[in-house]
Amino acid sequence: MQMETTVIISTLFRLAKVFDDMGKLLFKAHLDVPLTFDRAQSQALLRRNNRLEFSYQQLKTSKIKLLNQLLATAGADPYLWAKLRRLQALDVASLAAVQANPQFNRQRKINRLKQLIINLQNEKINESTVLTKQALAYLYYIAPDKVAATSKPGPILADPFDSRAFKMDMMALNYLDQYFNVQELQYYVKYLVFIHAHQAAEAVIHYDARTVLPNAEQTGFSAVAYYVTLNRQSYTYISYKGTEGTMDDPRIKSFTQRLDNYVRESYQDWKYNIDAMLIGNTENDEQLQLARRFTRYVVRRVRRINPATIIYGLGHSLGGHFVQTVQLLDEPFDGGYTLNAAPVQLKQIKHYRPDLLSASKWQQLFALTKHNNTQDPAVAMQVHAILGHNYATIKNEWFIKDLTRIYFGFPYTFYIGTARYLNAKNWHYPFVTDVAPYLRKDEIQAYSQFWGNLIRYLKRVETRNGSLMLASLMTYGLQTLREVYAAIKTEQAQQIFAAYARYLYDAHIFKDTPVQVQTNFERELSRPRTALRVLQGEWPFLKSVNNEMVETVIFFHTIEGAQYFTR
Repeated sequence: MQMETTVIISTLFRLAKVFDDMGKLLFKAHLDVPLTFDRAQSQALLRRNNRLEFSYQQLKTSKIKLLNQLLATAGADPYLWAKLRRLQALDVASLAAVQANPQFNRQRKINRLKQLIINLQNEKINESTVLTKQALAYLYYIAPDKVAATSKPGPILADPFDSRAFKMDMMALNYLDQYFNVQELQYYVKYLVFIHAHQAAEAVIHYDARTVLPNAEQTGFSAVAYYVTLNRQSYTYISYKGTEGTMDDPRIKSFTQRLDNYVRESYQDWKYNIDAMLIGNTENDEQLQLARRFTRYVVRRVRRINPATIIYGLGHSLGGHFVQTVQLLDEPFDGGYTLNAAPVQLKQIKHYRPDLLSASKWQQLFALTKHNNTQDPAVAMQVHAILGHNYATIKNEWFIKDLTRIYFGFPYTFYIGTARYLNAKNWHYPFVTDVAPYLRKDEIQAYSQFWGNLIRYLKRVETRNGSLMLASLMTYGLQTLREVYAAIKTEQAQQIFAAYARYLYDAHIFKDTPVQVQTNFERELSRPRTALRVLQGEWPFLKSVNNEMVETVIFFHTIEGAQYFTR
């Protein structure tokens, strides 16, 4: 039995490596998607297809072989058996999806690459990775010595936070909580500490904002905290969730219910992103208030257990905004890490902490952040000088052309802490993150106002189901398009529209030139169209969207994609 357990552990480690390699392959496949309109450049990228497809087939074969070995040896343990059967079901589903509905019949190089990406997405890499690591975490709980003896050796870290991979795994947990119960989370965090720091955690206590704060779910706010004891030193990791929603929640069987939850939660995050964080309206900042309350709650609890506990803040996207904003307001963290963080909004800071700066310094900071991109290193240094503190313990990383960097071109947005920008070697990515050359400051304000008006329009239905919210969003969009068409005869409106269309073209979001976009836009809006036909994509204006670019922008923003960029 001892030999059998060791074999199971070894096989699970190999299976986890396969899923990690699939994740890296999905990243490489996205790097090779042609995003420009340059034929020669596209052909050069597509010549790599055969190597990528071969790698996928090798990984797929290895996965099936390892899974069959595990199914043949681990049937005696009900917990392991349940995890392995779920992995088997996911594998069967991925094969069936390709065989039943291949997305592309024509064997063009670009279609083969798109099909490869779809096949990798059908592998459900995140869930499969979680299932495999849950099995390893369970075995680490019941047989820690065997797991330690079988695992890959590495440097011993006094503090797991020193491991970038540990931070990534802890942030990813925010998006994977639907696959865990509380006990599994505790086992899992102990396993992560061991695998990344090569030390044994003595205790793990878990706090969930959705449990601690009754109205957190209603507002869309989500965060978790883990109190970990390691060699008699305790660490607390408070991790704030970003804006990624999911339709893959196994706890909810009804598709309609999953859709409603997904739309409503996504709307709440998006509402905060636009109205509170981008525009600076404090009447819609419930999520920030809850972030502060949850942080204070956790800090009080863990300080009672051990006054010397070291407290870290973690956050991706919107979660990174909370780490920086809460640190600026309350300074609860000894250190922090963010990935592709949305910016801090100066209006929020002054609203909650008017005592933070003198009147003259507030004036300087508002003047500096009104028209400058605060990710410019020179501007960032001035911001930190006015604040009188550079908050160097907060480490921020951004993919160098992440979509959140657009926000830093809007008034009164900035960041605190250090900045490191990530990229891939020998790779051209045409997305444009600086809107300043395209829109004047008053035009940026008008753009912000459009989204503010949309949020106010949707407030009347935000407590209802997701389907009604989607219908209202479409209605508002059609009304706004009509208003734009009515105004487009004025020179100012034409300039704004042309400038924004030029940005979308230069950023490769649209395939058509700005002149073509405007011509299509005016022609199509001159006659009535139903919402159904719009959704069917019958407008040339909408059909001009470069779907490959949109998908790539989103993928590289997520932890799933951004974690593989190099420094």
